[in-house]
Amino acid sequence: MAIEDVGLNPQRLAEAIHDQLAKIDGAVPIYEIAAALDIDEVREQPLCNLEAALVTTPERDRGSILLNSRSNRQRRRFSLSHELLHFLNPTHEQISIDGFRCTRQDMRLSSGDRIADRHRRQESEANSFAIELLTPRYRLKPFLRGATDLAHVVAMAKEFDISREAAARRFVELHPEDLAAVFCKDSRFVYAACGRDFPRLSITAGEQCDLGQAVQGTISSFDEVAPDDWLHAAQPACELSAQTLWQANGRSITLLRARQSDDDGPGFDDTFERFTGGLSR
Repeated sequence: MAIEDVGLNPQRLAEAIHDQLAKIDGAVPIYEIAAALDIDEVREQPLCNLEAALVTTPERDRGSILLNSRSNRQRRRFSLSHELLHFLNPTHEQISIDGFRCTRQDMRLSSGDRIADRHRRQESEANSFAIELLTPRYRLKPFLRGATDLAHVVAMAKEFDISREAAARRFVELHPEDLAAVFCKDSRFVYAACGRDFPRLSITAGEQCDLGQAVQGTISSFDEVAPDDWLHAAQPACELSAQTLWQANGRSITLLRARQSDDDGPGFDDTFERFTGGLSR
């Protein structure tokens, strides 16, 4: 009843669940939570074009969830959390007679995306709920303090047993600096997750990114990069720096940090000198 009383907001729903749990350390027990919410079965099997599926009744009084066994444990935990929001939100409509069927692309949609159609909006809400449930805000302060560094993303992923991809998205979402996480395969752009005030990116899917020398399992230092290589030309002047985490199979996460440039053109004194000098001639 406590969960039903908070309404349909994904963050509030996740917080209501955590209010009923004792303060916990380590990974959130998502399989136990699913069982407590009347999910009768969580089954795993190889899936080709889906990450997860939910079959439920119109009344949402019971449900079964199928997860892609080809995906790693961290991704399966996120997928399970994602499907729980479809189960808990009675306004979410299944897209086929076979229930809710969610792809990897669905799992990447965020509330920051401009989403018009109903299906994508539902998937975005499910992702918001999943990350709020798996990484409760009250436990994230230690990861968001101190110097901005991908090492905090790695530590967050380990602490909460989530993927580094999900941890990076959460990190840029809540960090006070203007950050973006860029996900690449073989140094080619796949997609990005940007903080609320991060400048508009100009790179497109498949575009080659200059990430430096790849050394698997390492994190580079933060180095200045040319804003023109990453940002839309119409952006205000800013300084941009990048740090890359090199992962297995050619995958990488690059953290972009934008800061307003101190060089905003001639100051008042210089302008005044030019103006008065012109008058005296």
